[in-house]
Amino acid sequence: MTGTAPRAPVRTCIGCRTARPKDALLRVARTPEGVHADPSARLPGRGAYVCYDPDCLAMVRRRDGAALRRALRGPTGPEVAAALDELHDLVGHHRVPDGTVRSENA
Repeated sequence: MTGTAPRAPVRTCIGCRTARPKDALLRVARTPEGVHADPSARLPGRGAYVCYDPDCLAMVRRRDGAALRRALRGPTGPEVAAALDELHDLVGHHRVPDGTVRSENA
């Protein structure tokens, strides 16, 4: 045994394509009930991740959610639009894992 701590899982943001620790990203899940933002990362179903950075969310929106549809394997345009609206509300003003608060106005 080497004595090293286990590494946190790493996921890739669908906006900027940057690999980050899973808990530094916001999850979106495709569940049987539809596509939803999953800030607790506990919803069942296929997931995709986006940075808490409003620029990453804007990048996903500019591409009409194509990356999100691809990552979640097939949700419809309206489902993706609703999920992007949920993400916008969460990303606009939130507490990031390091304890700081980011706001679109800051």
